[in-house]
Amino acid sequence: MTRLNKSKIVAYVIGAWLFIEVLAFVLVVQFLGLLAAIALGVGTTVLGLLDIKRLLDYLRRRMGKTDSKSAAAPNMVDGGLQALGSALLILPGFASDLVGLALKAPSIRADIARRLKGDRRQGPRTIDLAPNEWKSLESRRPRRRRAQTKPSGTPPVA
Repeated sequence: MTRLNKSKIVAYVIGAWLFIEVLAFVLVVQFLGLLAAIALGVGTTVLGLLDIKRLLDYLRRRMGKTDSKSAAAPNMVDGGLQALGSALLILPGFASDLVGLALKAPSIRADIARRLKGDRRQGPRTIDLAPNEWKSLESRRPRRRRAQTKPSGTPPVA
């Protein structure tokens, strides 16, 4: 068996990305029409450029006030993902626009940042409680449901 070197892997990834972009463009043209697809592509590029401008203004303001390095670390990952989303919006193609728009969502950026940091825990694995801080639910008797009473003046529903 022959091993693939890194340049061939990069070539295959770029080829697959271009194929997906062409396929997405063809699907959007079939769904919306050619002029609408071109207008949508130009619109997402303008959106990406405006967002880059907003990000640069934000970074200029943040550079003026340096509070602490520990507070800036999570913002660097978040800002980097926002910048990547803006760059993907600027690139031509609807598949990259879709990924760029997804990176604009704070919940997706937070999930990616958590995965990049390697923090896979959702919560504590073990909760250690003192005996007076808990009680068994098995010792409880199930509650009886109260019968709902209907007002006497209403006819029964069929």
